[in-house]
Amino acid sequence: MSNVESFQMLYSRYFKQVYSSAFSVIKDRDLAQDAAQETFLKAYRHFDSLDQHDQKEAWLKTISRNVAIDMYRKRCREMCIYGALREAYRDETDVERTIVDQDFLRGLLSSLKLVNRQELLLVYEYGLTYEQLADYQQTTISAVKSRIYRAKQKLRGVALQGSASTFYLSAK
Repeated sequence: MSNVESFQMLYSRYFKQVYSSAFSVIKDRDLAQDAAQETFLKAYRHFDSLDQHDQKEAWLKTISRNVAIDMYRKRCREMCIYGALREAYRDETDVERTIVDQDFLRGLLSSLKLVNRQELLLVYEYGLTYEQLADYQQTTISAVKSRIYRAKQKLRGVALQGSASTFYLSAK
C-alpha cells in the first residue's frame, strides 16, 4: 500500500477524533475544521515517523490540541489588536467613533499589504521597537518608520472612505 493510500485511511479513520479534539479547545466549528486540516498537514509531513507510533490516535489528538491552542491564542491576540486600533481611531473624528467595530477593523487591516499588516502587528501587538523591527527585517529604522506611517495613513484613508459611504447610506 502506498503512502497516499495509507494516509487516506488514517485521515478517514481519525478525522472525527481530531476535529473533536480541536473543537473542545476552540469552540468554533470553522476554526476547528482549520485546526484539523493543519493537524493532518503536519501528520503528512511527518508520515514516515508516524508509522513508528503505536498510538496514532493519541499522537494526532495531541497535535490537534496544540494546533487548536495556537489558533485560539492567535485569535485572542488579533482581538486585542483590533481593540487597540479601535482606541487609536477613537481619538480621530466623531464619524470614525460611530462606525469602528471588529468587522470594520478586520476589513481595514485586510486592505493593507501583508508586509504592512505584519509590521503594524509586530509593533503594536508584540511591542517591537522600530529598531528591533529594522534589525529583524534587515533594513533601516527610517524605512520602518516610513512604512508604518504609510500603513497608518492608508488605514485612515480607508476608514474615512468607509465612514463617508456609511454616513451617506444612512442619510438616505
